[in-house]
Amino acid sequence: MINADDLYQQALNEARTNRTAAALEHLDAYLKERPHHGAAWNDAGAVLYAEGRFDEAIQYFRRAVETDVCPVQVYRNLAKAYLAAGQPWQAMRWFDTLRSEGLLDEALVQHIADGFIAADEPASAMDVLHRGRRALPEARQLDAQIAAFRTKRAKIAFFVGGDGANFLNDIIEFTRRRYEVRIFEGGSEKQLMELMQWSDISWFEWCTNLAQIGTSLPKVCRTIIRLHRYEAYDPWPAQINWDHVDVLVTVGNEWVLKAAEHWVKDLRSRVPIVCIPNGVNPETHPYTSRRPGRNIAFIGALRMVKNPMLLFQCMAALKKKDPHYRLFIAGQVKELLMQHVYEHTRSAMGLEDVIVYDGFQDDIPHWLADKQYLVSTSVIEGCPMGILEAMAAGIKPVIFNFPGAEELFGRDYLFTTPEEFCRRICEPHYDSQAYRAFVERRYPLSAQLLRINELFAMFEKNPWTEKSAQHTAKCSGLAALTV
Repeated sequence: MINADDLYQQALNEARTNRTAAALEHLDAYLKERPHHGAAWNDAGAVLYAEGRFDEAIQYFRRAVETDVCPVQVYRNLAKAYLAAGQPWQAMRWFDTLRSEGLLDEALVQHIADGFIAADEPASAMDVLHRGRRALPEARQLDAQIAAFRTKRAKIAFFVGGDGANFLNDIIEFTRRRYEVRIFEGGSEKQLMELMQWSDISWFEWCTNLAQIGTSLPKVCRTIIRLHRYEAYDPWPAQINWDHVDVLVTVGNEWVLKAAEHWVKDLRSRVPIVCIPNGVNPETHPYTSRRPGRNIAFIGALRMVKNPMLLFQCMAALKKKDPHYRLFIAGQVKELLMQHVYEHTRSAMGLEDVIVYDGFQDDIPHWLADKQYLVSTSVIEGCPMGILEAMAAGIKPVIFNFPGAEELFGRDYLFTTPEEFCRRICEPHYDSQAYRAFVERRYPLSAQLLRINELFAMFEKNPWTEKSAQHTAKCSGLAALTV
């Protein structure tokens, strides 16, 4: 009787001479005796792969991976088998392993990307190329492939206008790496229309004048409007032709959506609504572990909506408890009325030695370096970036309980009266790491960009045409995104 080791060697010899049926028969017999031999499972998978029996090859490669000792090459073999079987998403599950084992190269990255292109998943293909580029710093050939592929994808136009791109910069940077992008920051109605005609997807950053103009023109592309806080409380939503809008993006506060519905009662039935909260990039807001102190930050222009009167009352109450606390204000006073209110109230309440006005700050992270608390007294916010960025830096937030605040932040950081404000500031509990973790868990920039990329990818696969159904088509595929 032939022993097991000889049986294995015989199987390998048969495989080398293309006697695959005999090789598989002997490998299967060997594996019945040595079921934990990873190399043998890999060899059998390789024979099946060469025969074009990809699904069976996958099963053998997976058995090899499950053994205690398996040849490292099995991971690349498994990825190639998944690609051959038309399952690039399964191949991507092994991306990090391939990279850590030194098995990833430009050819395999391109092979995976091609698999997604064949599966009509161009967004995933582009993500693979970018991920491969980050994993392979020397693989500069991927840059040319990314650039070439970008020209074949949907064209995206961002319409910003006078309301500014403060909340859009990360999104534009992300999108530029994947799509052809143009930005409209002002111009004539004719120029606006020409850019919409150029684009496959037009993103209106604010639900204001540009969105009103864009949706009043003949429909030529997919149209997205992103709704923030301020425009929802003005009549702007009533001026939008919602039949020309494919999706309304909100930033995470149900009360803001209620405000928009005040102007457009049937808004939810007129347009699909997707909730994509703002996101914070932890790399641009470095974390510092802090301890309780007496420096309180306030970030924002002193306007009525920021409720500076409550802010002064809170500091007056805190001064009675401990006169050593200081409030530092970073922001402009744009209204003469608020300038007079600030000057008068600061004096009338005896807060000259408590409130420090630092004005507008170009570098908020640097300005926050010596602060331990961030206070927000706004009567309403959408998804306030200033609070999230301060938390990411390890600063404790103390937030007035505005409509939607509990939905965004939970209860632990909220107050409703000056007395509760004082308790939040003076309580001994302080946990910088928890504030940072809260943002990383609930509001990472990566999650925001992923959701937006999914939205673009869906419209890329379903471009607008004159034959597109007005509502049923634009709702297609939004179920997984809509909140």
